[in-house]
Amino acid sequence: MISTDWQFDYLCISLDKNAAGIMVLNQPSRHFPYRSRILYSLTFLVFVSNFVFAQIPVGYYNAASGQTGEALQVALYNIIKNHTVVSYTPGVWDAFYTTDARATNKVWDIYSDVPGGTPPYQYTLGSGQCGIGGGGVEGDCYSREHSFPKSWFNNLSPMYTDLFHIYPVDQYVNGRRNDNPYGTVAAASWTSLNGSKVGPCSTPGYSGTVFEPLDEYKGDLARTYFYMATRYENIIATWKNYNPNGAAVLDSTAYPAYQSWFLNMLIQWHSQDPVSAKEIARNDSVYQIQNNRNPYIDHPEYVAAVWTPAGNQPEPTNHATNFTAAQGVPSYTSITVTWTDATGAVIPNGYLIRASNVSFAAIATPSDGIPVTSGGLDKVAGTGVQACTFTGLSSATTCYFKIFPYSNAGSAIDYKTGEPVPSASATTSSGVSVLQPGDIAIVEYGSVNPDKFSFVTFKQLNAGTEIGFTDNGFASSTTVRTGEGFLLYTAPTIIPAGTVVSWYNLMPIAGTGWNSNNPGNFSFNESGDQLFAYQGTWGTNQSLLCGLNAGNGGWINTGTALSTTSYLPAVLTDQVNSLTFSEKGGYYNLIVSGSANVLGSLAANALNWTRDIVIIPTPAWAFSIGNISTINVNATLMHLIIGTDEFVTIEPGIVLTISGNATLE
Repeated sequence: MISTDWQFDYLCISLDKNAAGIMVLNQPSRHFPYRSRILYSLTFLVFVSNFVFAQIPVGYYNAASGQTGEALQVALYNIIKNHTVVSYTPGVWDAFYTTDARATNKVWDIYSDVPGGTPPYQYTLGSGQCGIGGGGVEGDCYSREHSFPKSWFNNLSPMYTDLFHIYPVDQYVNGRRNDNPYGTVAAASWTSLNGSKVGPCSTPGYSGTVFEPLDEYKGDLARTYFYMATRYENIIATWKNYNPNGAAVLDSTAYPAYQSWFLNMLIQWHSQDPVSAKEIARNDSVYQIQNNRNPYIDHPEYVAAVWTPAGNQPEPTNHATNFTAAQGVPSYTSITVTWTDATGAVIPNGYLIRASNVSFAAIATPSDGIPVTSGGLDKVAGTGVQACTFTGLSSATTCYFKIFPYSNAGSAIDYKTGEPVPSASATTSSGVSVLQPGDIAIVEYGSVNPDKFSFVTFKQLNAGTEIGFTDNGFASSTTVRTGEGFLLYTAPTIIPAGTVVSWYNLMPIAGTGWNSNNPGNFSFNESGDQLFAYQGTWGTNQSLLCGLNAGNGGWINTGTALSTTSYLPAVLTDQVNSLTFSEKGGYYNLIVSGSANVLGSLAANALNWTRDIVIIPTPAWAFSIGNISTINVNATLMHLIIGTDEFVTIEPGIVLTISGNATLE
């Protein structure tokens, strides 16, 4: 039987050992594991007696029946020990083709994935793999992450190549994690592009540096650590003194193996992030290679049976206190709630925080025995966290929150719902900035390596404001071309008027607002190219802000536009909010203090630029936007608009050439 449940991101098919047929779907070439994959057409020969989809072998866990606590851990150890050991190279690299592959042939990287969204980068299996060096920036290459750091067990085998704790992840993020424990972070010292964090631990019992993955993968990693304590039950007690960070986690025993702060956190993560389809498929894929399984994926209830065998607790004695809500970061789409953990005879295992954008009364009271997972307007947090952030909220909207402590997990979960339930509310700030032509201007362009450009904003940009940039041109005055590159700038904070924002190829982008430092298809042709800034979606509803054409004969008026040429869009005006010049690069070099009208018009005229056919260093501009413009150098512009309450002063002896119109508003 073949399951028809196709919700898995990749397909794992396990063949009964007595089957007489073969079905191969997107399997890697075993001869060239790093450089190629052979995709076989689906040939389904119904000679087989039995196909099994992610199924536990019959009788696999019989020896564990009826056991609890340390006895159950030992029974599971005896079931999963003596696994088939693979080589580190090429064995682990090769395994990733089936254990961590998406249906798109991309790597499932838990340190860069954005569940339900678009990852900041993705790797193709094999071609994105790190070689010698690499990993200087995020998005460079993927490596082999020992989620249980190899220094903690002194780089010994068979742990060194055990696939259950080795994941393919971005090399740079892997390095930032280093050999620090996993934990919860209240104030991050560094944040990856997908939101994973490094910082001091906020879990009670430890204050050292930890790495916090996304909520969606905390349960995966907790069950990985339960596997490690079980598979190596016979030797884990000897690992404590190999590494200081390992010593902060391990307790020199075979059972419970971990220090209480870490064990409690793992149990919370396991409860808050239940077993996923990804884990089930990965468990089965590793089983095909190593001939052992992770019991805590097959039987999640084993976690409580091994590490909390005393049984269930009653509901928590008391509610949390000091429950508050305030704008998060960014303030227009997020709210952070904080609290002080409940005290009393029964301490909560965790907290359910529920939100509503309607009212307190609209928040549903949870039911005992029905666990709620994090998602949308529900958040689950463990004891000791005392804060969580709701994201994706509407701007300028009041949100209402309640917090419910609970004990136990799964079908035994017991919420404290007696009144008064702590509540709080907060309102998000106004939304992002919608820009018009003239609100920004391009002030630098270069097509000689490294490709680069800079723009200045003439108005404040609210945090989260997005501006797209593309080297796609226009096939006519109203028809866009597609197929070339794109960059996206998202204001990471409020950006004051007068700020210059720069991009160059291979720049470090962490915290800058740029979405890519080395886009594969964004580059400028030295034989001519164009650059457009816009908001919206290119080719569908783009709203152009400004444009530039350089390195060729200028905007074209007839004929076919190529990748190196472009028509001037009908919505832009040359020398007002767009410009053109024949050199390969240059920068605006005149006054930097004045009104948006004057500075924008000056920046849109190539005569006010320093231009050359070679690379030119980027200036250190300091723009100041106000209502007084003093022209103290000779300058040329096409049109001059002087708005109400604006003043333009031309110093004696200075020539200001206006080739078009001067308008008083």
